[in-house]
Amino acid sequence: MYRSRVHSKSGRKLVLWIIFFLCLGTSLGLTPLSVLGAEAKLAGKEVRIGAAWGLTGMWRDWTTKNAIVAQMAIEEINAAGGIKGVPVRLITYDTASKPMEATRMIRKLAEDDKALAILGPFSTSEAEVAFPVGNNIGIVMISQASSKPGLAKEHRPYAFRNTIDEIEMGKVAVKAFMERYKIKQVAVVHDIKDAIGLTLGSKVLPAVFKKMGATIVNEGGYVTYQTNDFDFRPQVTKLKGMEFDGIAFGGVYFDAITFCKELRRQGLKQPLVGGSPFINEYFPQKGGKDVEGTIAPCTFHYSIAPQKFVDEFVKRAKTKGYEPPEPIMYDSNVYDSIYFLKHVIEKMAVTNKPGELAKDREKIMKGLSTIKDFRGIVGPVAFNQDGDADKPVFVAEIKEGRWHIYK
Repeated sequence: MYRSRVHSKSGRKLVLWIIFFLCLGTSLGLTPLSVLGAEAKLAGKEVRIGAAWGLTGMWRDWTTKNAIVAQMAIEEINAAGGIKGVPVRLITYDTASKPMEATRMIRKLAEDDKALAILGPFSTSEAEVAFPVGNNIGIVMISQASSKPGLAKEHRPYAFRNTIDEIEMGKVAVKAFMERYKIKQVAVVHDIKDAIGLTLGSKVLPAVFKKMGATIVNEGGYVTYQTNDFDFRPQVTKLKGMEFDGIAFGGVYFDAITFCKELRRQGLKQPLVGGSPFINEYFPQKGGKDVEGTIAPCTFHYSIAPQKFVDEFVKRAKTKGYEPPEPIMYDSNVYDSIYFLKHVIEKMAVTNKPGELAKDREKIMKGLSTIKDFRGIVGPVAFNQDGDADKPVFVAEIKEGRWHIYK
C-alpha cells in the first residue's frame, strides 16, 4: 500500500495540528469526517428523475416494459439507502408516442417538476424535436433508443443516447447476414412515415450493403410503405419481378411481420435483415415461421445477462401479464441509465438544493460525458463525444420462435 510521508518540520507541525483538531472534534461529539468537511447527505427529501416515454401509441410495446425495469432500479437504489441517503423518485409522463407531446413533457419535467435529469424520449421522431428543447433548458436527457445516426451529436451537450447509432449496428448485422445467407443481391423495403424506418431503409442499410460489396437491385426505386399499413400486396408484387438473395427492411417489427406474411403467401422465401427496431420478443412470437431466420443488431440479450436481473424482471413482467416476459435491449438501457445517474450524482458533488438546480444539471452532464467503462448489465459502457454509448454490439437471429444471439 502506498503511503505519503512528511519530511519537513512545518509538515510535522501540520500533522500535529490535524491530530489535535480530530481529537477536539471527537470530544465534541463530531466524527473525524465531519471535521474534515467530507461529502454530506444530499439536500431535500427526494432526488427527482424524470421519464418521458410513449407508454401509449406506437412505442408502447417497448416502453411499458421499460417502466418495469425502471421501477426495479429505483427500488434497488432506495433499498440500499438512496443516493447519499436521499430516496429517488421517478416522475413518469406519457408522450403518447407523439413528438410534440414529447417536447411538452420535457418542459414539464424540467420546469414544473424540477427534475435533475430525464430518461427519454424513446423514439427518433420524438427525440428530434425534444432534444433541442432539453438542450436549450440545460437538462440531461438519456434516450434508450432513438438510434438515427448523429441525432445526439446535433444537440450536445445535454442530449445522450444509451444506445449505438444504426450505422455502427448495421455494419455488424449486415456482415453476419451476408455470411449467413451468401448474400450478393439485396432488395430494399422501407417505411416513409416513421423517422427511423426511413433513415434505415433509404440511407443506413443500403450504404452498408454497398460498402460490403452487395448490389442493391432496386436502387433508385426502393419499395416503400407507411407505418401500420395492413396490405403489403402491392409491395410484394413489385419484388416478385426482381432477382435478389435477401431483403433489407427499414421499419419496426410489427410492420415487418405483416410484410413477411404477405411475402411468404406469395411464395418468396428470401430472409430479412433490419435495424434495432426489430428487437422485440413479440416479433418472433407473432411472426411465427414466416419470420424465421431474420437478423438484427442488439446490445443485450437475456441469455448473457445476470440471472438475478433476468429472474426479477421476468417475475414482474409476468405479474403484469407480459408474454414473452423476458427483458430486451431497451430495458437494459433504461436500467443502466438510472445507475449512470446515481453514479454521477454521487461523483460530481451534486447538492440537490433548489437554488443550485442549474449547476447540478450541468454537473450531471459533465459527469456523464466522462463516464468510462461503467459496468453495465452485460459489459462496460461509456459515452463518446457525440453523446452515444460505446458498448458491445451483438447479432440476433430468430430461431424456433425466439431471438437468439447469432453464433
